[in-house]
Amino acid sequence: MSLGAAILPDALPDPTMPVPGSVQVVEALHQPTTYRLRYQFNSADGDFPLLKERHLEPEKELAVMVMVNMVPKFLVFGPVVRQDIVIVNGGAGSALEVIGGDLCLAMDREDKTKVWNNVTDSLAVLAVFTDPGYRLVPDLDQTTTLHTEFTHSLVQRESDLRFVRRLARRNGFWFWITSEAPLLNIAHFKRFRPGGDPDVEFRLNMAEANVEQVSISWDSERPIAATLKQVSQSDKSVITAAVQRSPLTGLAGKALGDVVSKPRTAHIAVPVDDSGSLTARAEALLIDSGWFVSARVVARLSVLKKLVRAHTVARLQGAGSRHSGDYIVARVVHDIGPEDHFMTIDLIRNGWN
Repeated sequence: MSLGAAILPDALPDPTMPVPGSVQVVEALHQPTTYRLRYQFNSADGDFPLLKERHLEPEKELAVMVMVNMVPKFLVFGPVVRQDIVIVNGGAGSALEVIGGDLCLAMDREDKTKVWNNVTDSLAVLAVFTDPGYRLVPDLDQTTTLHTEFTHSLVQRESDLRFVRRLARRNGFWFWITSEAPLLNIAHFKRFRPGGDPDVEFRLNMAEANVEQVSISWDSERPIAATLKQVSQSDKSVITAAVQRSPLTGLAGKALGDVVSKPRTAHIAVPVDDSGSLTARAEALLIDSGWFVSARVVARLSVLKKLVRAHTVARLQGAGSRHSGDYIVARVVHDIGPEDHFMTIDLIRNGWN
């Protein structure tokens, strides 16, 4: 049987590319998408040719593509960064694992020191995304706080990847990269907005079930409100902000603040210049802490007929009145072999019914 994925050097077909025995792709919130190509090899003329294969060298860019309902879908595109090798005495049964990831890895190669003035967070991120070395197409939501030399400059003392992730977290945004077509990589910097139809449905306990089981857990010990106070460094006035619940619309009828009765309040200390900036930081904290319900399902592509991706919405049916409904796909592990394409899917939710 043939592998259920194509490995494309530079995102283009190449018949000289060695075909692995299996492939794993992992995509998750707040993490680069990574891939692992697994090979078995033997010796030839006293050497191991696969270990010198030009397509598997450092920085060689590979794409992993799968076919879904006769339509090509790119799971990841990016450089090779590592190999793990096991050589068996006699050669037979030796193993090679080639590890790489998306273009986030290129953004993490150089620590930078830069002062950004007269920009918002989103304008700084746009400037990073449009660096020609990254070859990214930007997809951004706008932020409003302006950084100037008269208030607080925006200072970067890290790689572009860590800089963008820091700005995403403090605005309650997500940052991720998707490969939509050969050499078309879109960099997203956005806040999740519920609404619309789900991208996929998981069904159990019904005639048309497409998953075998679901594991669900919840954790109620998380902040549900934030009260903040800061002193302006420009005029020494007191800046205050209070956010009583996450601003994000719930995926279910009851958010954590509706479920618990005792206070759970967080305080964060950050240098800001106005209450609006302080409120934005508090909202970001409560958005992140609001995902108190999690679930896991394992699905087969041959049964589901849908490719599940991180940062999308999935609907769970047949899990009872409390836990059925819409979830965010937080992580997907794609295990692709000759038999099938298995997906281990982690879901999160900011409420229950």
